[in-house]
Amino acid sequence: MDSLHFLVGREQELRDLIRSSQHRYSVRAACRGVDVSLYHPEDGDGPAEGPLATCVGCEGRLECLALALRAEDPEARHGWYGGLGPAERDRIAVMLRLAKTATPLPDRALTAIRLGREGWRINDIAQVLGCSRRTVQRYLGSAR
Repeated sequence: MDSLHFLVGREQELRDLIRSSQHRYSVRAACRGVDVSLYHPEDGDGPAEGPLATCVGCEGRLECLALALRAEDPEARHGWYGGLGPAERDRIAVMLRLAKTATPLPDRALTAIRLGREGWRINDIAQVLGCSRRTVQRYLGSAR
């Protein structure tokens, strides 16, 4: 994995994407159609090499990373976006001097966290909340 090398010289572009409300990476994403749970393993370990290798040449990689940096709680990063894990996104946030203000969790996230602590499975939580497994995994990751 090339870690942060793809970002060199693109810091301002990333800042602009973080501020932008329009993200079109999903149309160009190399992982489109791939099971998103591969990028959000339940055990907290990193994904297999195959899914991460897909990120290296992805046209939407920077936009994917920007979306994560814009939307996730900096105190509870989870999963891999743009081929980068939580620790790497922490380093980028420091490098870009992004605010560390955590936004309050939505009610759905609090419900997912409560159900997860009660022993519910991710698929069952997703069905109750009417959302994807990936969303539930993000909610559960925000409780860590």
